Amino acid sequence: MAAMPKMELILIRHGETDWNKGAIFRGHEDVRLNATGIAQADATADVLKDRVFEAIYSSPLKRSLVTARRIALPHEIIVREIDGLLDMNYGTWQSMKESTIEERWPKAYARWIKTPTKMKFSGGESTKKAWKRVNSALREILFTHGTGTIVLVSHRMPLKFMTAYLLGKGFSEFPKIKHDPCAISVFEIEDRVSKPIILNDTRHLARLNLPPQRDF
Repeated sequence: MAAMPKMELILIRHGETDWNKGAIFRGHEDVRLNATGIAQADATADVLKDRVFEAIYSSPLKRSLVTARRIALPHEIIVREIDGLLDMNYGTWQSMKESTIEERWPKAYARWIKTPTKMKFSGGESTKKAWKRVNSALREILFTHGTGTIVLVSHRMPLKFMTAYLLGKGFSEFPKIKHDPCAISVFEIEDRVSKPIILNDTRHLARLNLPPQRDF
């Protein structure tokens, strides 16, 4: 049997929002990019402008969708929205500051920090359920295309899930993954085997002179 052609999969996190900067849980809240986030998205679009994309997928939330559309603009292709790439649903924590949550629910917050794989958010998702949702969407996209360069624009937690899955590390390893705003990770996929080419690459953002990014 002949080998399947290669696919290049590019994973990108949306640009910065004021809620990223202010350590506020975002989740399904539809927060817009701030000026830094727009600059990050445009720098990402610039570094990828000479690539040929088969498709670009995005979470429907504005911070992801606007990032994806700015990246897609030089290529004159439509961004495909997919609910499977939505951010983690943090339930009652959404729109709340991290410091407020730590003060109000210290035990739950400690569980989130120490054992995120066991976390279930009141009114939201468990990390296990979110892992299944996100990676089910990823598998569907991979099956749909098979070849070409595919771009996925999403959020911090979904990108942790997808990266861990593609690295073959499994659910228990996702907390170790880091993906900064508008960072680029690239995987080569051939015969259903994924090979990391680069992870969490932010070199294209260097000219913005931004401070180091916290994993939040």
